Amino acid sequence: MKKNSIKRMLQLMSIIMLAGVVLVSCKKDDDDDPTPTPTPVEDGIYVVGSGTALTDFDIKGLMTSTKNEVDQEPRSALLDIYVAVKGGDGFNIVKVAGTTKTTYGPGADFAEVVEADWQVDEPRTGKFWRGAIAETETKFTVPEDGLYHVVYDTELGTVVVAHAKWGIIGGATPGGWSDNTPMTAAFDLNKMEFEVTEVTLLQNDWKFRYSDGWKIFMDADGTVKVNTNLGGTVSALEPGGGNIPNEVYGVYTITLTWELGKDWVATATKTGDGEPLPEYPESLYMIGASVGGWDWAVVDLPMIPTHSNPHLFWKIVWIESGVADPGFKFAPQKEWAGDFGVSGEATDGVYAKGSDNVPEPAESGYYMVVVNLLDETIEVNPAKVYGIGDAFGTWDAAVEANLFTVDNANEVIISPAATAEGALRMHVAAMTLTNTDGNAIDWWQAEFNVIDGNIEFRGTGDDQQNIPTLTAGQTVSLNFRTHTGTIQ
Repeated sequence: MKKNSIKRMLQLMSIIMLAGVVLVSCKKDDDDDPTPTPTPVEDGIYVVGSGTALTDFDIKGLMTSTKNEVDQEPRSALLDIYVAVKGGDGFNIVKVAGTTKTTYGPGADFAEVVEADWQVDEPRTGKFWRGAIAETETKFTVPEDGLYHVVYDTELGTVVVAHAKWGIIGGATPGGWSDNTPMTAAFDLNKMEFEVTEVTLLQNDWKFRYSDGWKIFMDADGTVKVNTNLGGTVSALEPGGGNIPNEVYGVYTITLTWELGKDWVATATKTGDGEPLPEYPESLYMIGASVGGWDWAVVDLPMIPTHSNPHLFWKIVWIESGVADPGFKFAPQKEWAGDFGVSGEATDGVYAKGSDNVPEPAESGYYMVVVNLLDETIEVNPAKVYGIGDAFGTWDAAVEANLFTVDNANEVIISPAATAEGALRMHVAAMTLTNTDGNAIDWWQAEFNVIDGNIEFRGTGDDQQNIPTLTAGQTVSLNFRTHTGTIQ
């Protein structure tokens, strides 16, 4: 009996030892298991694709919300990211929600936006695509290497992919507010530095923008748009930010660095003093018997400075013919200092700048007067005012069908009837309203409007606010003697 008890005890111990060996063996096998533990992925919407550095899920590829350009306020549904993409290859947009991953690609109507479909201020020099998103493994692909702006509005279900060819623009830059000064960068999937060297900046404002555009429409109605420009300050850029001031005139090297997963970094380094600039007055005034008298205390006729072109001043003014001591002149302040007039005879209404009075015209009426201090000319010609924009059927400037009628008998200038509902936009035109390259200035650089019944000029300022809306069939009547306007 005792012998049997000892035997059973030994058997039990053997079983326990064997179990231990098995457990140790199992643990060792688990440690050697080559299957990696999946890396947790934060919920959100990602860019993932073989055409990018984001070949797998990476927090650097997480799209984040951005501003709606319409009101420059954050829109939670509007997501974007800048990513370098190889030509001929591409990426997908993937939504991660817990353990569920949903892959998206281009929808049936996703296509390149051609010139006929460009909206106002959309990119002109870099291709971009727009359309619906769809649940598919098909990639968004691009034709050439570059940095691309990927935008997805989750409420609209719309995706935009835009080639971001960066440049600088503004009153401080060589192209003014009309043309980008392009920047260049070597292609790289992780980091690209856009640069322009030996660029002369005036003491004025500027911004970064890509592909000659200010925004991209996310819907046909324009209720949601995404910024295609960066502003604020060089050290703290933001989409759609304010103009960047340049305090010191000179020659600069400017860089804009994109790095995957990081904020934009920019520099503006002065490398030289630049050529001496001609000095232009900040203001200019008219005076003379033909425009109201020769007494500075009585006559107050400031000319309108032209946006981004400090050498230009203009004014629509009533000039009276047949008065005593006729003519008029100009001065940079309301006193007789630095005053000037014309020299010799006019050619097509254009005089050389000189010291003689500007002669009175043959008939009284409204005239367009332009002082071009770069070319040293004075132009006096019948006034030309044009409508532009949706209300007048086109955003092209100086279209003959949109020319206002000058009614000197009633001292008013009257627009053609609006062809559709739209914001009232108007501008003047003249042969000597030219920029430093000798080309006609942009329409908005000499625009004005009727606000609360008064004619208000944009001058060197930003877009005018509280401008009225026209309905089809309405006309605008302008009185430049009283500086008032009516819509009827």
